Amino acid sequence: MIRDEHIEAAVVQGILTADQARRLRDLAAGSHPGVPAIESPTIEPSVGPDDEKFRLIGGFNDVFVTIGVGLLVAALFALAGALGFRIGFAVLAMLAAWGLSEVFSRRMRLALPSIALAIMFAGGAAFAAASLGGQIPTNATFIVAGLGAALAAVAHERRFQVPIDWAIAALGLTCIIANTVSLAMPDHSTTLLLAAVGAGIFLVALRVDASDLARRTRRSDIAFWLHLVAAPMIVHGGLKLLVGSPSGMGTGEALAVLGVFVLLGLVALVIDRRAPLVSGLTYAGVAMGYLLSQGVTQDLGLSLTLLGLAVVVLGLSAGWRTLRRTLLPLLPLGSLRHSIPPPA
Repeated sequence: MIRDEHIEAAVVQGILTADQARRLRDLAAGSHPGVPAIESPTIEPSVGPDDEKFRLIGGFNDVFVTIGVGLLVAALFALAGALGFRIGFAVLAMLAAWGLSEVFSRRMRLALPSIALAIMFAGGAAFAAASLGGQIPTNATFIVAGLGAALAAVAHERRFQVPIDWAIAALGLTCIIANTVSLAMPDHSTTLLLAAVGAGIFLVALRVDASDLARRTRRSDIAFWLHLVAAPMIVHGGLKLLVGSPSGMGTGEALAVLGVFVLLGLVALVIDRRAPLVSGLTYAGVAMGYLLSQGVTQDLGLSLTLLGLAVVVLGLSAGWRTLRRTLLPLLPLGSLRHSIPPPA
């Protein structure tokens, strides 16, 4: 059965050009003048752009191979601990991840094993780099580890084009920046810095998303992973500055958190990505729990909080398209309107 990901893989492997892939999709949809739409069970209809799909599992073989990768990582980690040769086994893990990526990522194009192998390769590089640091200070160790992970992710992405490599590289760079600042200014908090770096990653994700509004290519998966990395950094960094520790939250802080959560929901609807909302659920739950606990018992407050969060998540899931169709025409988005997926 021919799917969109098969056409994309053909482009990556040089079987089709990008223009040929576009014309093939147009032919399947009946977009060429005088050519009827193809009614065939062998070609799946394309999914609406606001379905935010990304490739994770193509079949149970993906899960089976990923279990094997996990067992390999566990075995190498155990051997490293038993024999005390951490660098050697980290390098061996990198070589194994690269070799397996040649089979499962480059040739077979299995999504879930490719993700696991990308993490294994970058993790091995970070572990090896940190081990080389020896007895250097902790912050410097994390800087070296972040550099190793980032460089490994870049090399892996250039060879195998696994979307999560972009997010791994972004995390590596974040680790370098945060620990460099901590090393230079040990008395200063990095909370604001992490929020700022997260905002930068978010802007990169928006730029990548804007290059594929229909969300049919690998760039959509790249943007998904970047949003998944950026959202918690922005949300937790920003809200921590706003309310401090959740345990010290008062009524004013709780209302402010819920207001920020509503704003996050609006941003998520505009860009058609759920990651900001998912990252804000914990703080929203704490805020709702605090407000409810003022009038009911603790057990009942917890139950009502979970119920409220469930209603919010399920309601948004069911009405996502309708909300986007309703809200987007009303918002003064200006030129940004051309860089976000249109409402379906």
